[in-house]
This record gives sequence, structure tokens and C-alpha cells, in this order.
Amino acid sequence: MASAPPIAVGNRFRDVSERTFGRPGLEWVVLDCLTLTDGMNYARLVCATDSSRQKTLSFAVLAERSRFLRVNS
Repeated sequence: MASAPPIAVGNRFRDVSERTFGRPGLEWVVLDCLTLTDGMNYARLVCATDSSRQKTLSFAVLAERSRFLRVNS
């Protein structure tokens, strides 16, 4: 089984949880990749439809298929 490609700036991920009224989850774009003092790798994300919404998640969380799916750009 091939491993997933590394997470990089510009990658897109869709939150797999449905929103209200069955709308698909939000799509997030990787703005920056960083390694913090805990030694873990993180991605700073911005919402594709609302740039005022940003968050930082670990690579491990983004790799969980039960939470996020990689979207082809």
C-alpha cells in the first residue's frame, strides 16, 4: 500500500462531517507548514470560502480519513 503524499502548502482538505441541512463540510487550504516546540508537524489552514476562518491542525489529524479527505486542486 502506497503512503499518502506529504502535506504541503496549497494542499486542500475537506472536512468529512456534514454541516447543517446536509451541506458538505468546509474545504481548507494549507497556508503554511510548521514544526512546533513539541516536535510535531502542523499545518496552518484557511477556509477556501472565507479567509477570515483559520486554524492550525497537526499533520496526524489531517491524515485521519474519518475527519478529512484530501481534495485535488
